[in-house]
Amino acid sequence: MVALASSFKGIEAQRAFFVFGDSLVDNGNNNYLATTARADAPPYGIDYPTRRPTGRFSNGRNIPDFI
Repeated sequence: MVALASSFKGIEAQRAFFVFGDSLVDNGNNNYLATTARADAPPYGIDYPTRRPTGRFSNGRNIPDFI
């Protein structure tokens, strides 16, 4: 256990977290693409407290939102 604890000594906290979209992660870049498939109108975003479309095809938060 001591060897394990000493191996993590000196590691800095991460400053950024990059998530690239796939079928499990919808990162909301749809509003910045030149496409006719848009996610910027209801019902998208109805599960957020603001009830505003976020550019995501999912209706709520994804796993990276909680990390």
